Amino acid sequence: MDAPIKRILQSRGAESNHYGRVVGVNSYNIARPLMQMVHFVWTYFRVIEDLGVEPGNADVRVDMVVPTGAMGNIVGGYMAKKMGVPIGRLCAGTNINDIVYRVMHTGQFHRSNRMERTLSEAINIQLPYNFERLLYYLTDCNSTLVKEWMDTVDNTSKLDLDSTWLSRLQDEFAAERVTDDAMCATIQSIKQEYDYTVDPHTAVAFATTMSLGYNLRKQTSLVAILSTASPCKFQESMTVALGSKGWNDYVNAEYPEQAGRIMEMTQIEPIVYRKGEDWEALTRRIVDDFAKSRGSLLKTVIGPYRTSEGV
Repeated sequence: MDAPIKRILQSRGAESNHYGRVVGVNSYNIARPLMQMVHFVWTYFRVIEDLGVEPGNADVRVDMVVPTGAMGNIVGGYMAKKMGVPIGRLCAGTNINDIVYRVMHTGQFHRSNRMERTLSEAINIQLPYNFERLLYYLTDCNSTLVKEWMDTVDNTSKLDLDSTWLSRLQDEFAAERVTDDAMCATIQSIKQEYDYTVDPHTAVAFATTMSLGYNLRKQTSLVAILSTASPCKFQESMTVALGSKGWNDYVNAEYPEQAGRIMEMTQIEPIVYRKGEDWEALTRRIVDDFAKSRGSLLKTVIGPYRTSEGV
């Protein structure tokens, strides 16, 4: 879905029409990781405040773990670190669509032939577009080198980092791969031990934290886990993890009041992008139809959208 949107956004300068007013809200828009950067800064200050340590102490660094798909969130953290926030390792939690895990362990940034369905669907990804931004900052803003790398990715759907760049990548980042079974077990264990309900993606981050050797029961090292969503958004996955009774208990005791009000509203049918269709043409038709209905004041926001099964 991201490729046709990217092409539409790139066509804005060449087309004197309403596409110049199209704005994407996914993390290919730099505004998204810029906003997410704030989460890392806020988290750092809360951890340091809890420890009673003076902010900015370079000897006290906080490792941070985040569920990772397109890599916008972890790039936001890396930007914060580059700006001087004393963040240690940035750790990516992935599901079985594990290109981020593979590149951080082997240096092989290879697009998978297909994307697998998982219970942590918001981080399903084949080729995370924010890896380009991560490489830009990793290379100290060497745009020539990064362009060369990304041209290779565009032409071959793969990139192999040499041992020098892999070592630099591993100095800054870590990653783990979490299966659906492990994710569900983590939701259950966090609920039992902490009486806290996490969504599937935060559970991936928790499982990653433990797989990387962090001890959540002892402060042997400073680590913070960024929770990225509410469980209320993922009824199907949460029911698999907790069972029908567990989900109903959550709804009765913890379901956010505002989300409950939204659920009572009339649902608008989503636009479905089906495998084999021309997604760019469909998106352009949507924008065109919206422009006709709104006139010259158009400001279209692309997303959300839904892709059909198997895509």
